[in-house]
Amino acid sequence: MDAYVETGIVQEGESSLLEPRRRFTQRFSAEDEKAYQSFLWSTLDRHFRHALMGGAFVYLFFSVLDFFLYERQVGKAWLVRLAVGLFTLVAVALACRRVKDLAVHEAVQSVFCVLVMLTVELASLLAPSELHDLYVMGLLLSWMFSFILMRVPLRYASWLMIAGLVLHNGVAVVHWQHSPWVLLIENIALVTAALMLGAASYFLEKGSRVAYCQMREVRRQKARLEEANLRLADLSLHDALTGLDNRRSFEDRYDAEWRRAFRAQQPLGVMVIDVDAFKQYNDSCGHVAGDHCLKHVAAVIATAARRPGDIVARFGGEEFVVVWPNAAIEDLLIEARRLCEAVEALAIYHPRAAVGQSVTVSIGVACHVPSEEISARRLFECADTGLYRAKRMGRNQVELEVIADAEFMVRMGELGA
Repeated sequence: MDAYVETGIVQEGESSLLEPRRRFTQRFSAEDEKAYQSFLWSTLDRHFRHALMGGAFVYLFFSVLDFFLYERQVGKAWLVRLAVGLFTLVAVALACRRVKDLAVHEAVQSVFCVLVMLTVELASLLAPSELHDLYVMGLLLSWMFSFILMRVPLRYASWLMIAGLVLHNGVAVVHWQHSPWVLLIENIALVTAALMLGAASYFLEKGSRVAYCQMREVRRQKARLEEANLRLADLSLHDALTGLDNRRSFEDRYDAEWRRAFRAQQPLGVMVIDVDAFKQYNDSCGHVAGDHCLKHVAAVIATAARRPGDIVARFGGEEFVVVWPNAAIEDLLIEARRLCEAVEALAIYHPRAAVGQSVTVSIGVACHVPSEEISARRLFECADTGLYRAKRMGRNQVELEVIADAEFMVRMGELGA
């Protein structure tokens, strides 16, 4: 940024959020200044309209006082107020409604404030000399309206103060013909008031920019928190080593698929897969090699998930699960054998393998249409029973645990056909 440093907004790692690099400059870089102006417009649009309405009300109230302040020249005073002041106020209000560029809006505000001061000084030309002090107060009120209510930024407020002092001194010298001492005292009072109001304008603008920076920092932190929550949610549902669904995710998805299959009365197939003699592999080759082995085996098993409803998960340790909705037994057995062959084809050397000299897997398969009698847990236990039978039969093979009933066999025949 040109003036302010926003941690994480413009540059990461900056130590200060709001410190200005130049003491009195209140500007961001071009891109951030544009964003700030848009933010300010959205927050102050209604404020500007209310300030204009309040200014118009006060302006008209003072026009009523013209009856008492002017005896014979009330018509001229009203002409000055209405022709110059009120007409300008209406024009600015319309411009503010149509123009959405805050920079243009601030410039129009400044011109309007100069015209208000001009109206005050022109009206003072018509007033009796004993009312001069009232118009000094009028000038101060116009400054307060400009700097506080209209929120004119300091870069414009400085010029407004100079314009007001020049106008007032010109009228005082030409019309009121004050002594130098009176004029000096008036100018000291006006300059003091101008400096105080200018400081108020400066700190109002600075406070607005501080609030903007803090708002953006809060949004940035909120975005980071949401991103962290998403990452945590992802970590809570996926196995860190293999990238597959973990047991918690599997249980949630398996339950959902079971209920969906129950409603549709479609078969649900489960494959429980275990890496053969994995403890011996870890003992012989070490845990780092064991992790490397599991990653490669998991990558092969992950290829079993081809449809949106298919589930592949690491159930625990060296055990994996595959769930196929609406699957025929024949298709499940073909896929299970393919996985066995694909893992063996990895040719990961196993010094204490039960079969051959490479890492292999055993798979238990079960399939059934969900019913009140056969629960999701029961189906999984049947696949697990098939797995242990495959282990007993010599490993590196597939075993089907059949849950037979007449209606189920008919459905399986229709699905296979």
